[in-house]
Amino acid sequence: QEELASWENLMDLMQPLADTVEAMPTAALRTDVGVALTTAPFLPKLLQSSGGNPLNNLQLTKPFQSLLNRAGIQKQSFTQRWLDVLCFCLSGLPASGTITAEMAMMMGEFYEPNAIMDCP
Repeated sequence: QEELASWENLMDLMQPLADTVEAMPTAALRTDVGVALTTAPFLPKLLQSSGGNPLNNLQLTKPFQSLLNRAGIQKQSFTQRWLDVLCFCLSGLPASGTITAEMAMMMGEFYEPNAIMDCP
């Protein structure tokens, strides 16, 4: 019961972050002044996805483990271990070394209704 509640908390925390990652394509991001031109078309959707508070998006740069802690995921639980495996498959690191943005993108797609996991 407690693990299910923690999982639901995590998914509630992840949804706006997944929406934010989806709102701004990585191809629009660049390191010169042209970033204003390439990101401008996506800014309205980006602001909507963050619940009107762009500071919420700062969570995307933190280790995924910080979000797991906020959701109440227990360190030695199955859920923690499962998410460490997913992080490792994605980044080669556990949740403590994987940024939240990577997991927001992956979990936003991975846990959609009718999603299918393909393995090589």
